[in-house]
Amino acid sequence: MSNTLTHNAYGKSNVRLTKVTRHESGRHDLLEVSVDIELQGAFEKSYTHGDNSALVATDTMKNTVYALAKQHTFNCIEHFGQLLASHFVANNKQVAQATVRLSESPFERIEVNGQSHAHSFVGGGSERRTASVVVTRDRTTISSGIDGLLILKTTASAFEKFQRDRYTTLKETRDRIFATILQMEWTYGHATACPDYNAAHAKAREASLRVFATNFSDAVQQTLYQMGDEVLKTLPEVSQVTLTMPNKHRILANLAPFDLTNDNEIFVTTDEPFGLICGTVKRGGGS
Repeated sequence: MSNTLTHNAYGKSNVRLTKVTRHESGRHDLLEVSVDIELQGAFEKSYTHGDNSALVATDTMKNTVYALAKQHTFNCIEHFGQLLASHFVANNKQVAQATVRLSESPFERIEVNGQSHAHSFVGGGSERRTASVVVTRDRTTISSGIDGLLILKTTASAFEKFQRDRYTTLKETRDRIFATILQMEWTYGHATACPDYNAAHAKAREASLRVFATNFSDAVQQTLYQMGDEVLKTLPEVSQVTLTMPNKHRILANLAPFDLTNDNEIFVTTDEPFGLICGTVKRGGGS
């Protein structure tokens, strides 16, 4: 009995693009984005027989990123993702699905004498704006997101009444530091649901951070749900929100050997190990 190839996909990852849009006024717009492209379709013979006649070379995918960025005007990564994914499906009959994932590096204009400079920028840290576009022959699905956003509050966070067994040493607390690196992705109900992706991104970011800052947290899980729920309430065009929130622990330092008290002031910052909390909040379906 012969074996069967049940799934295949391939593409080009980490295609780095910098685009400068030069306006007649002398003002420039800057976009820096990393692009991942994945194709699915009738490529089985390349795997099973070494027949590459149906393959779109990954180098061609890379070149397509730069060519379409030059030929088209777009004001957000969601629109650029649509251009790329639609191109591969429309121009290659063997492609059943194209997925484009984008991660944008933030830049802000430098302020000079209270005015935004026309062509000088400063990088914005670890946070990334993300998007994912999936195009098939009959459907387009668009998601937007945030990745790498470090958020922290120094109080209004607790962890109590959890299950205990003989291996449990963690103490309950009503006052702890809550730090996480937020990854959040929200999916639009259909491809034309959102008229302004830039505005939607700003609203989703503001809504989630407002909940994080102002709601008392009895657990990371509770805060995750509340943040996703608020995004759905804020953006009716969104069908679901997926959040990943690693618990980046700050451990109370033991100052007793130095005859010093520590009233939640001095902590040890740890990277590993860490708790990992994930969840998806979907519109409807009851409470």
